[in-house]
Amino acid sequence: MNTPELLDKVLKMDVGAIHLPDIAFREYQPGLRKGVLIHPLFDNTKDDPKGSDAALIRYLPDAFTPRHLHMGYEMVFVLQGDYIENDVSFAPGSLIIRAPGTTHEMRSKNGCTILAMRDVPVQQLT
Repeated sequence: MNTPELLDKVLKMDVGAIHLPDIAFREYQPGLRKGVLIHPLFDNTKDDPKGSDAALIRYLPDAFTPRHLHMGYEMVFVLQGDYIENDVSFAPGSLIIRAPGTTHEMRSKNGCTILAMRDVPVQQLT
C-alpha cells in the first residue's frame, strides 16, 4: 500500500540556541487555530490561490491546529520549544518534510516557534 506518509522525511540537526529577533506576530486564523500566531515572510497566495507561502509560526502553550490535508509539500523547521504533530514530538533542530497527501494536526504543550513553508495551500478537514 502506498501512503503519502511513507514519502515524509525527518532530519535532526544540532543547531544550538536559536535567538529570534524581536518581531511582531499576529493571530493566525482565529476561530480555527487555537493559540497560534504568525509572522509571514512571504505569501504568494494573495496573487495565486495555489501559490506558495512561508512564515515564522509561534504556538503558545496548549496551542492547537486542527487536522488538514497537504495538497503539496510542506517543510517545517523547529526553532524553539516542543512541536507536536500527530502525537509525535519534535525538538529544536528537527526538519520535517511532508509529502502531498499527508494529513496531520499540530499542537504544543509548552509553546514553540517554527519556520514553515508550503508550495501549495492546505485543505482543512475539520
